Order: sequence, then C-alpha cells, then structure tokens
Amino acid sequence: MSCKVRFAPSPTGFMHIGNARIAIINYLFSKKNNGKFLFRIDDTDAVRSRKEYEDSIKEDLKWLGISYNEFFRQSERIFRYKEVMNKLIQKGVLYKCFETQEELDFKRKNAISKGNPPVYDRTSLKLSNAEKKKLEDSGAPFYWRFKLPSKVVSWNDIVLGEIRYDLESVSDPVVVKTDGTYLYTFSSVVDDFDSEISHIIRGQDHVTNTAVQIAIFDEISDYKYKVDFAHLSLLVNKDGSQFSKRLGSLNLGNIRDMGIDPMAINNLLATLGSSLDTIAFQTLQELEEYFDISKFSSNSPKFDLVDILKLNKKILHNKEYSDFEKILGNGFIKSQKAFYIIRANIESYNDFSKWNEILSNNFKSNSEFSNYEKNIFKKAAYLLVDVKEITSESVSKFLVDLTKIINVSGKSLYMPIRKALTGQEHGPNIVELFCLFSKDDLLRRFNTILENPTL
Repeated sequence: MSCKVRFAPSPTGFMHIGNARIAIINYLFSKKNNGKFLFRIDDTDAVRSRKEYEDSIKEDLKWLGISYNEFFRQSERIFRYKEVMNKLIQKGVLYKCFETQEELDFKRKNAISKGNPPVYDRTSLKLSNAEKKKLEDSGAPFYWRFKLPSKVVSWNDIVLGEIRYDLESVSDPVVVKTDGTYLYTFSSVVDDFDSEISHIIRGQDHVTNTAVQIAIFDEISDYKYKVDFAHLSLLVNKDGSQFSKRLGSLNLGNIRDMGIDPMAINNLLATLGSSLDTIAFQTLQELEEYFDISKFSSNSPKFDLVDILKLNKKILHNKEYSDFEKILGNGFIKSQKAFYIIRANIESYNDFSKWNEILSNNFKSNSEFSNYEKNIFKKAAYLLVDVKEITSESVSKFLVDLTKIINVSGKSLYMPIRKALTGQEHGPNIVELFCLFSKDDLLRRFNTILENPTL
C-alpha cells in the first residue's frame, strides 16, 4: 500500500498548537515517504461547525506552507455513511438503543460506586422483538451502537510499540445519535477506508478510539483492510501541567499576529517529543529531509512559547534583504544599508514597523531625559555641526571627542544617546546606529529634545 495520511480537524474552533503539530507531522511523514496528504473537514456536528473556522484552518495551513493533495468535508458524504450503516445493520453489528441520557448517567454512576468499570451493559441488545416494537411504536427516541467483539485488539504502534486492548473493557460505541448525526468513531473509519489511508498519525488520547475503530475497520472491509497507527505523546506546559489546546493565546492566528515566521512553528513542532535536535531551518524542504518519525517517544514533551520566539530570532537573523522584501512588501525597510544594521535586533516581523517609525524623518523620542542628559545632547549637537559626512570613521572620532568634552564614556554616554535617537534602550552598535541617519536628522533629533520644555 502506498503512503497516504490525513489531517482531519473539526471546524468548531480556531487551529491551535496541538492541532498544528498533528498537521505538520502528518505532512512531513507523507513527504518523507513520497505519499499523499488528505485534508478533511470533520463537520458532522452541524451545530458547532462554522464556516469561519474552516476558512481559518485553511488559512493557517497555507501560512505554515502545508499543501494537500485531496480535500473534502464529511457533511458531503452523509449518503455514504448511511450506506455503510445499512450494511453493518444487516451484518448484525449495529443495534438500536433506547436509554435516555439520564438513564445512562445513572448506570455509569452506579457502576463506578460499586467499583466496576462504567461499561455499557447492552440492555437494549437484550430486548425482545416485541419489546423493541413497543418502544418504537411509542415514538421513543433511539440511537445506534456498534457491537464490539469479545477479543483483544493489538497493533504495532510506530511510536508506542506493541499495544494490546481488551475490547470487553470498553463500551459499545455510539455511532449514530438520536438526531441521526453520525459520530466521529464511525464516520472517520468510513472516510479512512474509502480514502485508502495507510497511516493514521494522531495523539495518544485516541488510543482507545483506535482499538474500537480497528474493530469497525474489520467489519467494513471484511477483515481485508489494515492501517498503521502512530500515537504521538500529548504536549504539556513547561511546568509539566496538562496542556490545553484551546488556550486562546495559542491560537495560530494570534501567534501569526505576533510576527512569527511559520518555520519557527514548523521546526519546533516537527521535533518536539522526539530525540531530534530542533534546528532553525529556513524551508520546509530542509525540514522534510531531516524529519524522522522513528525518533519520537512516548514521553510528554513540554511546550513553551519562548522556544518559538527563540527559534524565530534565529530564522530572521539568517534571512537576507530580498527575503524580507518578498514577505513584507510595502511594510519593509527600503534601505539595504539600514536593514543589515538592524537585522541582528529584529525578533519578529512586527519589529520592522517599529524601525520604520524610528527611521522616519518625523520620529520623536518619547523618553524622559534629565538635565544632565540634555547637556550631553547639547554638546553632541555642537560637535556634529563640524562633521562633514556621517561615516563609521567620522562617527568614531565624534564619539571620542564627545567623551573628552563631557568626561563620560561607555553605557553612561551611549544609553541616553540611543534613547534620544531611537526611543529604545537596546539596538545596533552605537557607531552603526549613527550611520542610520543623516547629519541633519541627527541634529534634528537632539535639538527636538533640547527645545521641548516637557522633557
């Protein structure tokens, strides 16, 4: 069987880091094995599914650089689920259930109170035909369950190794709700079977689902269809606590708004939870060659947004002028000279708007300055008048002369000057900083502070 994987989010919310990790690893696995990548929208939940979420997920995949070979929505395949459902009814492995949710909750609590596992007792399966007819005639709502076989299901998981699961410890899964909605456990299997998915790569929280779905796979395909599984360990917070995929700050859209390069996300999530070092690759192609799913372990990896920010700095610091020009367009710094001076101080794409403002002719520092600092600017402006051209050599000489006049050097001199010119406490080397501006602009920045009575 050729390699084919799928990414199947539900459009009930925005894409988060946990979702993105599954998408990236599936994509890289398909590329590594010359396979295909299916993007499927699991939207059978008509109440919670929203078009804006689907559009957002598509935009996030595009931003990450993840392309797909096939696409469909589950809502377009209801006819197929009905067809398979009828087949399984005829085989006797689907059965109607009539319990209300309140009755099921009572049974569950009762089993737990007695120290028993809360497994469905198949009461509805034991009903006689007359009893079922009486319930149906009365208009009692019903739903459908899949009858699990009494056996141990096993598979050799790519990440976790050999897994054995006794299906008698699991309730027969509900596959169709009382309103006719097909549930994930069933519809996902039908789609994976029809799409000829070869590898299902998802989180460890799906291990029980996998055991159940293997049984459904067997019935749908008459035991002729096999899928390989890889269950990735779940992310935890940096302090080891449970990680919430729905934490708002980890919405990919929000992370993108922070000015993060998508490769910072890709590089981290493609290696988090594995023995692979995280490298600041510039392209997905480089990451594809490096990726190796066999290096992943069952240990829960710690996710920290700080790691993405660090990676982002490395990636941006290795980009060239032309790279930023393509990405930022009109929002980019037009001077190559200025770009290479400030590049080492760029931490996100958003920093360029800050530096565009700093480099503009209308910039005014909002910092507060003491009279002592203003005296430094007064002497600096006085000496600048005699500087013919702003170059590294002339600026170096200017700073030496200024140091002699005011008898101040190092941080005590450079910090207030930097704040006067940029409004920032950190930035490029002080000589390079001066070279970002013309002589007239330097004089204007110093004199503006000296003339402003509020400073």
